[in-house]
Formats: sequence, structure tokens, C-alpha cells
Amino acid sequence: MIKKLLLIFIYSFLWRNFLRIFIGLKYYNNESLRDKKQFILIANHNSHMDTMALMSAIPSRYIHRVHPIAARDFFGGSLFKKILMRYLVNATLIKRDRTDSENDPIDSMDKMLKKARSLILYPEGSRGIPGIMSNFKRGLGYLIQRNPEVDVIPVYLDNIYKTLPKGKNVILPYNCSITFGDPIKFESLEMDDILHTAEKAIQKVKES
Repeated sequence: MIKKLLLIFIYSFLWRNFLRIFIGLKYYNNESLRDKKQFILIANHNSHMDTMALMSAIPSRYIHRVHPIAARDFFGGSLFKKILMRYLVNATLIKRDRTDSENDPIDSMDKMLKKARSLILYPEGSRGIPGIMSNFKRGLGYLIQRNPEVDVIPVYLDNIYKTLPKGKNVILPYNCSITFGDPIKFESLEMDDILHTAEKAIQKVKES
């Protein structure tokens, strides 16, 4: 309960107001999340600000059940980082490689979904070049194949990277936006079809 209240204060009050008033962030179609009990958000990724912005758009009543997926090798390097990511970001840390069969990142994410939790994923795998979306990693496909009943919602983050450019530590005001699309309808659960459909869905949100 304490963690839930902390997350509500940080994102639904503090960050949401800061990003809207001082940064200029605009939210489009985020009301579509209100009636969703569970989902996988997939978004383009160019800045560490992306996760904070996405979390600020989550309805407060179930924000504690939404978990951004973050790389353990980058964000789990120290006890302080682990505590920060767990309690202030509500993130789930995973290994990015699948060489260790006992610590498969897909298994970790699958367990979260089986517990009725929601996830925030960046299918490109890491922060890419702004305006250019890299090919999606196969992990998204495996996760959808295991959980075809969970809504996958495409999100496009526009210019958020300019508020905290890669390699910078200062937050800057800049007109930016988050646009949420409709749940993706996958006509096939073949890996290539899933990834192609997901990429097209985010591109469609970008152009809307």
C-alpha cells in the first residue's frame, strides 16, 4: 500500500504536473488505458526520460501493477540503483541475453504477465537514433506468443528525447508528446508477422 501511494505521488502528481507544465508534454488518447486491466505497452525509445513520461500517463489506481522492463546490466550495477528502480520506477530488471537458461528474460516477463501485471517494453532493445526506429527484437514476439490474450498497445514518443538527450543529465523544456494507439490485432502469431505488425502499429500512431 505504501509503495502504491508513493508511485501515485511521484507519477500521477509530481511528474505528471512537472512534465505538463514545465516541459510541455502533451498526452493523446491516454484515456484508452482507463478500462484496461492488463496490457503491454510498446514504444520507441530514445531517452531515459521515456519511462518517466510513460509512467506519468498511467491511471493512478493501478500504476503499482505496471512495470517498465529495464536492463539489469545497466540499471542493476549497484544496490542504490536496484532500490531506485524497484521502489521509485517500479521496474523489473532483466538480463538482455538468453544464454543462461535459468535466467531467461522472457520467462521473467511471462511470469509478470501471468500474475496479471502490465509491462512497458521498448522492442528496439535500447535507445536508438531519434526519428529512426530500429528493427524489433524477437523477445516481444516470444512474449506475445505465450500471452496472445493480453492487449498490446502501441505508443509513440515524440521529441521526448530532446528534454533529456542521450548522454546529458539536465532536463530541458521542449514541446513533446505521447500518443497512445488502439490495441494491436495480430492476424498471425508467426514471429515475423508479430514483429512486422507491431512495427507498423507504432509507425501508424506516429503518423496519426
